[in-house]
Amino acid sequence: MRSTIGTKFLRTLIAAGYLLMCLLAVGIMYLWFYEWKEIEALETENRRINAFRQEVHLVYGEMTGLSLLGESVLEWEDEDLEHYHIRRMAVDSLLCRFKTVYPAERIDSVRHLLESKENLLCSIVEVLNKQENLNREIAKRVPFIAAKSTQEQPKKTKRKGFLGLFGKKEKSKPTATTSMLHALNRKEITQQQAQSRRLSEHADSLAMRNSELNRQLQSLIGQMDRKVERDLQKREAEITAMRERSFFQIGGLTGFLFLLLVVSYIIIHRDIRRIKRYKAKTVNLIRQLHESDMRNRELISSRKRAMHTITHELRTPLTAIHGYAELIANGENATQTERYSGNIRQASQRMIAMLNTLLDFFRLDSGKESANTSPFRLQGMADALSAEFAPLAETKDLCLTVECNTDVILMGDKERIMQVSANLLSNAIKFTQAGSVSLRMDYNGNNLSIVVEDTGSGMSEEEQQRVFGAFERLSNAATQDGFGLGLSIVKRIVDMLGGTVRLESKKGRGSRFTIEIPMQTADIAVIEKKEVQEQYPYSERAYSVIMLDDNDILLSMAMDMYAHYGIRCDVCTNTSDLMEAMRTKDYDLLITDLKMPEINGFEVLELLRSSHVGNSKTIPVIVATASGSCTEEELLAHGFSACLFKPFGLSELLAVSGKCLSVSSVKNNKEKQPDLSSLLAYGDKVTMLDKLKTETEKDMQAISDAGERCDRKELDMQVHRLRSSWAVIRADKPLWELHRLLHSDTECSDNEIQHTVNAVLAMGDKIVEQAKKRKEDGL
Repeated sequence: MRSTIGTKFLRTLIAAGYLLMCLLAVGIMYLWFYEWKEIEALETENRRINAFRQEVHLVYGEMTGLSLLGESVLEWEDEDLEHYHIRRMAVDSLLCRFKTVYPAERIDSVRHLLESKENLLCSIVEVLNKQENLNREIAKRVPFIAAKSTQEQPKKTKRKGFLGLFGKKEKSKPTATTSMLHALNRKEITQQQAQSRRLSEHADSLAMRNSELNRQLQSLIGQMDRKVERDLQKREAEITAMRERSFFQIGGLTGFLFLLLVVSYIIIHRDIRRIKRYKAKTVNLIRQLHESDMRNRELISSRKRAMHTITHELRTPLTAIHGYAELIANGENATQTERYSGNIRQASQRMIAMLNTLLDFFRLDSGKESANTSPFRLQGMADALSAEFAPLAETKDLCLTVECNTDVILMGDKERIMQVSANLLSNAIKFTQAGSVSLRMDYNGNNLSIVVEDTGSGMSEEEQQRVFGAFERLSNAATQDGFGLGLSIVKRIVDMLGGTVRLESKKGRGSRFTIEIPMQTADIAVIEKKEVQEQYPYSERAYSVIMLDDNDILLSMAMDMYAHYGIRCDVCTNTSDLMEAMRTKDYDLLITDLKMPEINGFEVLELLRSSHVGNSKTIPVIVATASGSCTEEELLAHGFSACLFKPFGLSELLAVSGKCLSVSSVKNNKEKQPDLSSLLAYGDKVTMLDKLKTETEKDMQAISDAGERCDRKELDMQVHRLRSSWAVIRADKPLWELHRLLHSDTECSDNEIQHTVNAVLAMGDKIVEQAKKRKEDGL
């Protein structure tokens, strides 16, 4: 399911990546198209600017030509005036085009100047024509006057006076020709002067018009050139900016597209690897589920076989017990009753043996067992096995051979090794009808080797694969007693001891079992010391335990387990006895069952923590349970100090107890200081402290005297009197210890009494010291 989701997600991711890349490609194409349009617009604008510049140059050329044409005005004819007018109108038309890009008043001013110049040029031409006409007229009249002057003889002038010698000459009278010439000269000169003056005026006006026209034309052309230059620079800047923008946009999109491709590649390959991992995990999970299903099927089948085998095997002795019990009830013969009772005991012992085997298997299968190391002599073990199984072999006419090649003291779990060897020998003798059975034990310096060989029926390959399974009974075991757990227990014990077991068998030719267990030789002194340290880690102080359970057998077993190591364990079957016991003594450890008829473990823990009895608020509480409904983490989360799962052994009991004591018991072992706060809550504190100090010193003297005399009655009276007042200041623990000793069912020694009296005196000294200190510190 998870792989399918991952594949769908990957496909969606790939599709999204392709879609995004397509969008980016479309975006790049759009940018390219947009830039192309921009470039087209810029090129169109450039063409317009170039056309405008060409028009400016054309106008400039036309006006230059027009100006140069005007320079030859002295030689103009009427055709030249007409030609000048045409060219001037052409320039005027060109200038009118610039009104859209240049101020119209400036254009109109230039046009008016050109028109005025044309008018002046026309006037100049007119003056020149008049002057030419005048010259022609003079040219016509001068020949006439000259001809006439040749016909007239001029009169000689006479001197006045005597004989004309001393008088002035008479003035000669002008002739008609002369008069005509003078008149013509005066007229022509007047006209010439008038024409020259007009021509000079027109020339001055023309020069002024030309100067103004040139200035305005220069300004106009300059401004137009500058406008064209600005437009070109603007277009160049726009083109540059557009190129940069296009470069960054397309480059950025291309880079982003490349980055997207890289990221997509990484993500896709990561998801592909993840899918491969998921697929591998799925395949592995399917394989595990298949294996788990096979194991579950085998387990169900094994349980069915177990239930069938257990029911079948236990039904026979139970039927025998029930039948003999009825016979006893109806029997009157004492001899028969005794025989019936013996048969019942035999059947019950058989049942107990079967149940012990079953319990042993379940403990091994659940990992509850551990090796119990102790020194043993290998030869002694071989002799014991030989003595035990020789009679069984003789009853079947089998040859039993037990060999031990090395007489050495080893360090190992003697009981388990004996159990393994006994199971193998028992099976060998049971399934061998004729021939021999042998047991060889050897030690090579590192491993203990046990070889059991028989000449029995043997096993096929398929049977060899099944033989170590639980509740497996082969075809040749159909008529034999037992659950089919012997070899399964052997395999689990050998695995627990860190060894190996091998089976070699052929159908009809017998079997050979070879067991090798790593083992070291024993150093007795070191081993004994190590045993004490490992099995009883708190030997330096004897701690006390109280246990609450509704099962008397379990309570008795726990008491015996603790007593084996000198640890006192008090037991209770109800909470009333528990609280009463804790009121008289502070225990180091409390063990409670999780499920009991009247109260459960959670309620016991809540009761302890909410009570003010002894050390109920701080005592470590271990919960014992056989239920699988709660995990250890859940129980610890509820406030329990540790969990003890049933069925438990000695090593488990001591390990859990030691764990709790290492955390809490040692810390709580320190004696508490008296708490005077409750006593000083009311009244005169100084007076109260003085009275407490005085009375305590007096009481301690009385207890000391009674202790020296071993006056138990006096001590009991003092304890009874002080117990309530010391309880107020939480200092009554030594008094309760003394009270317990004085009222104990068993006789206590004077030394025990004196030791407890010393504890009471020490607590009294602490009360006195604390009263002094509180008074000195100003309460």
